[in-house]
Amino acid sequence: MIKTQLKSSSKQKVPAPPLGTVCQVKKVILPPSFTFLKGDASEQLKNVASESVHAVVCDPPYGLTSNLELEDMLHAWLKGETFYNDSNGYDGADWDNSVPGPELWREVLRVLAPGGFLLAFAATRTVGLTQVAIQLAGFEVRDLINWVYAPGRQATRDLGRVAADYDDARLAEQLSDHRSTLRPGHEPIVVARKPFDDDVETIENVIEFGVGALDHRAITGSDRLASNVWFVHDSDCAEAVCLCRLDDQEGAMYATHLFSETSIGHGLLSVAKASKAERPVGADGVKHETVKPLLLISRLIEAVSRPGQVVLDPFLGSGTTAEAALLCGRNVVGCELEPRYWSLIEARIDRVTQNKEDKTAVRRGSSGVQSTSVRPRRKSEPSSGSRASSGEKRGHKTLKKERDL
Repeated sequence: MIKTQLKSSSKQKVPAPPLGTVCQVKKVILPPSFTFLKGDASEQLKNVASESVHAVVCDPPYGLTSNLELEDMLHAWLKGETFYNDSNGYDGADWDNSVPGPELWREVLRVLAPGGFLLAFAATRTVGLTQVAIQLAGFEVRDLINWVYAPGRQATRDLGRVAADYDDARLAEQLSDHRSTLRPGHEPIVVARKPFDDDVETIENVIEFGVGALDHRAITGSDRLASNVWFVHDSDCAEAVCLCRLDDQEGAMYATHLFSETSIGHGLLSVAKASKAERPVGADGVKHETVKPLLLISRLIEAVSRPGQVVLDPFLGSGTTAEAALLCGRNVVGCELEPRYWSLIEARIDRVTQNKEDKTAVRRGSSGVQSTSVRPRRKSEPSSGSRASSGEKRGHKTLKKERDL
């Protein structure tokens, strides 16, 4: 059983790795650790110390409900209250009845170090609400990554076929190929960042906290700059054989092609959505509905954190973020509300351990992972670790100001 870790009084620090390190597990002195918080993230995160996490990568509920009182939601958010929706969301799931509100993201903001990134998947229909909730919590929304994949399943019916059910051949011909939605082909990923301390520039924050900038090399695998459009191929494509015709699209040349070592065609991806092997199944046959590809999550983690740092996922689901982070040498703090998914998460962590020669390569619930702030204590600071004022002298050489636009 994975132990739930609560806040402790330990003064142990989470060391920031040296600048310029890459995702290499061999450079991590201690084995990465996994801390499992079971329950509602809004409550469980209160047990996590402030500024003790370096990055957040998560796949929160999309709120794909057909009955949403938008005005009531916004009123609740602006009053600092939690919005409750009685209608279920995706596939009838009650956990998807609305997007997480600002009260959740405020807790995420609190536990993040200054400059820490939040990467949150969203739905095309509700990404605006997710962005608003994140911004109301105090985050800066920096960008929106478009994860483009081969077109998915079309959920809405051809109205021509619907009309045919009414034995109206003329209407069926007129409405042929008319549908109420487009075929899905991408998912947005909100890129947000916790604001820096007052009068702090990007390079200063990166030096002090080890976060605040995106690692383009970790994304592209080269010195090419990463764009905010990421392409992947369909699961039926194979090396040098593209069946989805993604490599024929002119716009693809301007996108960031991940995992170039498995490239096909014009350097696009042969990486599919999460395969059956990546989707854990519980002893009772329970599966998670919305599993993200392990390789995609790994690239996101590598872009916003370094080995040895702490990654948080408030919505573990089947545990993809936890597995990817551990494989990249990061410590993980994760939370999951639904008990039926807990065994899936534990199965993933067991798989990471079993794939390593050292069976103790993953520490579970180890003390000190999220019990203290990552903020370096300066000589002039009291032992309580209180935040320094914006005018306090910093412990590194003053650098020429470079305004972060």
